[in-house]
Amino acid sequence: MAGDVDDLVADYAEDAVLITPAEVFRDRDGVRGWVKGMLADLPDATWDVPTQVFEGDVLFIEWSAVGTSSRVTDGVDTFVFVDDSIRVQTVRCTLEKTG
Repeated sequence: MAGDVDDLVADYAEDAVLITPAEVFRDRDGVRGWVKGMLADLPDATWDVPTQVFEGDVLFIEWSAVGTSSRVTDGVDTFVFVDDSIRVQTVRCTLEKTG
């Protein structure tokens, strides 16, 4: 998640789908909106991804992030790749305010 939003979104297929428990985001514009929201919720965050399991075209990760006023300690994502782009991503995490 560190870096330029447009660089991150470029890894997604044009017709990507990002699924969260609260909402489904469609295409790169939807993904861009979600990424911007996550970065705004976790300002100046330090990210840790201790678990990364890649099998075929699927990547599973567990992650945490600590920002200046909030944190996530239980992030879990699954990515499905098609033609070297992220076609589907699922995200589940709990954002906790700390400040």
